Amino acid sequence: MNNYTKTLADGLSAYENRNYKQAAEIWAVLASQGDAEAQFSLGVMFKNGIGVPQNDTEAMGWLRKSADQNHEHAKLIVDVIDRESEDNIPVPPQS
Repeated sequence: MNNYTKTLADGLSAYENRNYKQAAEIWAVLASQGDAEAQFSLGVMFKNGIGVPQNDTEAMGWLRKSADQNHEHAKLIVDVIDRESEDNIPVPPQS
């Protein structure tokens, strides 16, 4: 069975069996096809560097795509990260 015929459940099974690279490969295919759950899962993997190199930019890209499809967990994570980013914006000195 190639990655194109695998499902979210196949990715979850690989993840649960600690085959993180395979889970990421399965979810990457599904995510690129627009699956919000796969986008969320892949985003979390990139955020935490599980099965893929840690990459905040890649993580946020997938999480935003998932959030744009009203995935509740993705929306929460994106909101928290956006708020943290706003809190870390330096305030320009006043003259």
